[in-house]
Amino acid sequence: MTNVPIDPRQLTQDLGGKWAQAYGTAPCPICQDRRKGQNALTIRVKGDRLLMHCKKSNCSFIDLLRAAGIAPGTVEIDPTAQREADAARAEYEAYQLHRARKAWDYGKLITGTKGEAYLRGRCITCPLPETLRWIADTYHSPSGQYGAAIVADVQPTGGVHRTFFDKRGNRLAKNAKMMLGPCSGGAVRMSEAVGPLVVCEGIETGLSLLSGLLDGPANVWAALSTSGLRALDLPPRPPSGSLIIATDGDAPGREAGAALADRAHTLGWPVSIMAAPDGQDFNDVLMERRAA
Repeated sequence: MTNVPIDPRQLTQDLGGKWAQAYGTAPCPICQDRRKGQNALTIRVKGDRLLMHCKKSNCSFIDLLRAAGIAPGTVEIDPTAQREADAARAEYEAYQLHRARKAWDYGKLITGTKGEAYLRGRCITCPLPETLRWIADTYHSPSGQYGAAIVADVQPTGGVHRTFFDKRGNRLAKNAKMMLGPCSGGAVRMSEAVGPLVVCEGIETGLSLLSGLLDGPANVWAALSTSGLRALDLPPRPPSGSLIIATDGDAPGREAGAALADRAHTLGWPVSIMAAPDGQDFNDVLMERRAA
């Protein structure tokens, strides 16, 4: 919503996206990681206005400008359009939160379901937390099909993370993982114990850590993505608390873990990194150990 010309095609390319005839799509620079298939951000021009919309998290226009390397003070923001966008974003966020809580309430205990069978098949042996539920019949919009899902409670933000399956209990090959509602800053809390706070990316990674890969009891949180790691709201550090960041074995995971570690250090947390081998996550590590 700027009145100063910014080349939308160049902006799309700078963000790692592609330009079609009248608009561009790119990974959102706030809530995505430039991984293959990520294209939540749309960029287009309407009249003399540059419009950007994040379909994943509805990130604010000002924040998108900053993340794209454009200082808001260097462009003229249309105040009327900004107010309209703020109101629309607030309405959208409230609607998405409502949908997320409805999905969570619809879920049932995961024990004894095909969701539990899937996780046990991944060599996960720990007790499954109450923050995971199973939905036996739910719509998967990318495929246009009904299937099932493991739904995970994201707190304190109130969103949910869903892992989709077909009716036979097989995880979908494409677009299996989707978030709904506000998730940035939150995490799926997998365990509560007297011990360190262990933060990782994925739910299966967190459950794998709790299945014998940690030295003792711990509070394990899954931040759900590299952007989730970077945005995680850390609690005040307890007097004897420490933070362990369990990173996936790829460059985006290591970089996000390092960013969280730097921020935690400034908050007074003692921090250590637990890194998965190159090209692996800790579920891969667990499955290799069980197969040996």
